[in-house]
Amino acid sequence: MVEKDLETLTITELAPRIRSGEVSPVALTKLYIERIERLNPLLSAYLTPTPDSALAEAAAAEKEIRAGGYRGPLHGIPVAIKDNLATRGVRTTAGAKALSGWIPDFDATVVTRLREAGAVSLGKTQMHEWAKGSHGVNPFYGTPRNPWNTERIPGGSSSGSAVAVAASMCLASVGTDAAGSVRNPAALCGIVGLKPTYGRVSVFGGVPGTGGYSTNHFGPLTRTVADCAALMQVIAGHDPQDPLSSTAPVPDYAASLGRSVEGMRAGIIEGYFDKFASDEVKQAFAGALDTLRGLGMTVEEVTVPHMDLIPAVQLCASRVESTGDAEYYLRHHARDYSPSMLSTQIQALTVSGLAYNQSQRIRRLICDGFDEALQEVDVIVAPTGPVPAISMGDSQAGHVTVDGKKMPLQGAYGNFLTLCTIPFNVNGLPSLSINCGFSKDGLPIGVQIASGSFREDTVMQVAHAYEQASPATGKAPPLP
Repeated sequence: MVEKDLETLTITELAPRIRSGEVSPVALTKLYIERIERLNPLLSAYLTPTPDSALAEAAAAEKEIRAGGYRGPLHGIPVAIKDNLATRGVRTTAGAKALSGWIPDFDATVVTRLREAGAVSLGKTQMHEWAKGSHGVNPFYGTPRNPWNTERIPGGSSSGSAVAVAASMCLASVGTDAAGSVRNPAALCGIVGLKPTYGRVSVFGGVPGTGGYSTNHFGPLTRTVADCAALMQVIAGHDPQDPLSSTAPVPDYAASLGRSVEGMRAGIIEGYFDKFASDEVKQAFAGALDTLRGLGMTVEEVTVPHMDLIPAVQLCASRVESTGDAEYYLRHHARDYSPSMLSTQIQALTVSGLAYNQSQRIRRLICDGFDEALQEVDVIVAPTGPVPAISMGDSQAGHVTVDGKKMPLQGAYGNFLTLCTIPFNVNGLPSLSINCGFSKDGLPIGVQIASGSFREDTVMQVAHAYEQASPATGKAPPLP
């Protein structure tokens, strides 16, 4: 098997070859290290590559597999870790200048579980400063470039993770999502990104201040839904170190893949997502609905009250909770923030306890509305983002153009690029983004598939069926 073949294979395609000895974890890891060395100067996906330790881990995996100690589908698989997840002995910056020299002496739980599964860590990926941004521009460490067009943003905050997966600089990555930070870059880079149910995946070891306690989730970024299922099987489950992680049993996610979706019901919420979406996104979304209908699903409208209040609720909850963790850095390292990030943090400090409490009451009503809607349908389907990837220039200028109309990226509605993803951070329900089409400029467009609490199996069942039927999935960016 030649190297070019290897770099196009997915986790589920490589795993049996690794187990049988046909593919060497060491050779596979060397291939990805070489791709990182070649492409990272162009795409800036990695902040801290770890080639030496990756080769050592790959050699250990290969030895263990040859001795009959195969651990499972991730054994010997090269992956990347977002830089706000603690990694023992490896610098972890959270994209923040104040943490430029921090080297943790422990691993985040998701990292521990990846290690226990035999995965090989290629290093830490670039991200938005303090994980608080949707475009991925970082003034301190460099900005990842969208592999479909390097003059476009990759999305954020898990920017480097999405770029690395899309550009075949790793086979998968783990990101964090408090407002869309897994799904947003997954959509803009044309890959699969899952925000699991709140509490499904432990958030122990995430850098404090990079996500609100009640809105933050850790989830996989992969090329395919089957690969997403493989990662979720490893990282999901209760963790005693995370008091908010759930004890609900973890199902066999791979078992849901390939099941027919005929007769299942997909719900669409009119009057919220479509209000922000550009014509290109609406067209791609309509095509995705047609594909689901072609699979035998029915599509019907559902109603969720108070959708218009979601941006305020999410902003109030997430920013207040995460800024509480950042108080030390704001007091002692204020000059280590970019001006826009410092302003955002200071604004969050002005939110009163009364406003926070009121937002939580409204949030309960919103969650109840989604639960009631999901009594009528199996999944809720929505665009992942309102527009395809915008230019670096527009991002730095602070605006976005939607069908010829210029709008501020940050307005009274909050962050424009996350308006479609934040409903599922507010309600904590699982939501997966998968590519559903391309803009006239050849940029990916994502669709979200969401379901009830701990129904990641249903989400992946529908997403996998869609993936097999849609001509938009499985495409790679035109890299040199």
